[in-house]
Amino acid sequence: MTPILSVRQLDKVIEHRSVLAIEQLDVNAGEIVMVVGLAGSGKSLLVRLLSDDLALSGGSVMIEGQDIHHVPAARARLGVLFEQDLLYERQTALANLEFFCQLNSLPDQRAGEALALVGLGDQRQERAARLSPTSQRRLAFARLLVGAAPLWLLDQPTLRTDLDTQGLFARLITTAAAQGTAILLTDEDAAWAGKFATRLFELEAGRLVPGHGTSNVVQAGTPTAPERLVPYKVPARQDNRIVLFDPVDLLYATSQEGRTVLRTFREEAVTNLTLQDLEDRLAGRGFFRAHRAYLVNLQHIKAVVQYTRNSYALLLNDEAETNIPLSKQSEKELQELLGY
Repeated sequence: MTPILSVRQLDKVIEHRSVLAIEQLDVNAGEIVMVVGLAGSGKSLLVRLLSDDLALSGGSVMIEGQDIHHVPAARARLGVLFEQDLLYERQTALANLEFFCQLNSLPDQRAGEALALVGLGDQRQERAARLSPTSQRRLAFARLLVGAAPLWLLDQPTLRTDLDTQGLFARLITTAAAQGTAILLTDEDAAWAGKFATRLFELEAGRLVPGHGTSNVVQAGTPTAPERLVPYKVPARQDNRIVLFDPVDLLYATSQEGRTVLRTFREEAVTNLTLQDLEDRLAGRGFFRAHRAYLVNLQHIKAVVQYTRNSYALLLNDEAETNIPLSKQSEKELQELLGY
């Protein structure tokens, strides 16, 4: 079977230095391949190279057996969501998609259908500039649904989105994959897409390496059937029942008087897992050991606060703006991790 996407010996040289080198990567129909990398690791560069938005220094990118850089028609087999939304801000949401339809010789009716799928049907006549950031991202995502290409490239699709939109995108992506679409997406961590991605790779120094912390990682170019990440849910006890929390919903976990307490935006519960158990279980999903007694979800950090030369705290984005102690050593590690 010919892969939908086939990458061989991809190389990009900038200022006499190879900044991105991918020996081999295949994405087959129905696969969701995730590339995880910190800010500045080259995720957006990779998507631009794969989409023919930027010229290669060497190698090939094939879509259904056609070289995208030499066969212009192959580009039409590709749907791309870039890091930036690239909307016509003075045009309405509907006009943005209708123009996309015209450029690609697609029926205009697809525009309205796609808006409904991303939950913007009631904002079809709203100018793109007046939409909220998360709605703008939904509108950009809708172009993928209009085009119905066999290959999607998604660069950090959940940027500037809320939790509802992230859930919507997860459903739309998994539905597209179930219908045979090949999908490659990038993100800074695996907290969101790690639970539905077929394969995961880390981008380090411009090279792909098998990801850590997931049970479904394989070598580049090797197809695999989706496997459940075991375990992903976090069990905790509330009264006379066991509640299974999605890690995405956790603000933090803390150790109190020999117990491990989980905290979400709305509730608190006690788990039998230790903080070390949780740290191991949630490896690669955006959790950070801010202090010996606190494991924090990085997705919910609003700010890093410095009180004194050696005293730090994390300000969370919940309504109470919870403060979590941050040790000096952990602050150094977080600084290196986030690049601030």
